[in-house]
Amino acid sequence: MIITPNDAILGATVTEIDLHQPVSDGDFGRILRALGEHGVLRFPDQRIEAGVLRDFSARFGELQVIKGIPYFEPGMPEVSILSNIVENGKQVGVPDAGQDWHTDMTYNRVVGFVNALVAHRVPVRDGEVLGATEFANTVAAYDDLPDDMKRRLADATATHDLN
Repeated sequence: MIITPNDAILGATVTEIDLHQPVSDGDFGRILRALGEHGVLRFPDQRIEAGVLRDFSARFGELQVIKGIPYFEPGMPEVSILSNIVENGKQVGVPDAGQDWHTDMTYNRVVGFVNALVAHRVPVRDGEVLGATEFANTVAAYDDLPDDMKRRLADATATHDLN
């Protein structure tokens, strides 16, 4: 397994590992450490099915189920389907997930530790990929704040309510 940090302040690419095979405890420890160091990990060139995604994700902790949405992998409510594709007049997934900036599942009592995403169909127009998930390094953003702003925020709290 090779872990290559990105040139940016966030992210690394993990290669030379097949997530379809059981990941050893040692390799999982390296992955977990790399996640802590780099914030986002990318595993390119892996065609991961729902069961593999679920099982790998469960290594990071208890999986969350989004209650009240009918868009999940059959028999696997832990694996939500996000899509704006309509087939036979029906949406195949949550159509508006991620349309705007957001932080996933922060309204839960226990906020998720890791989000695991897999893209199977990404639209292309005029040779340009239209789907793009972007990540922000909020630790770096905070570190770059002026000291007076950090003092103003020192005792601040926030509540995220799904309603």
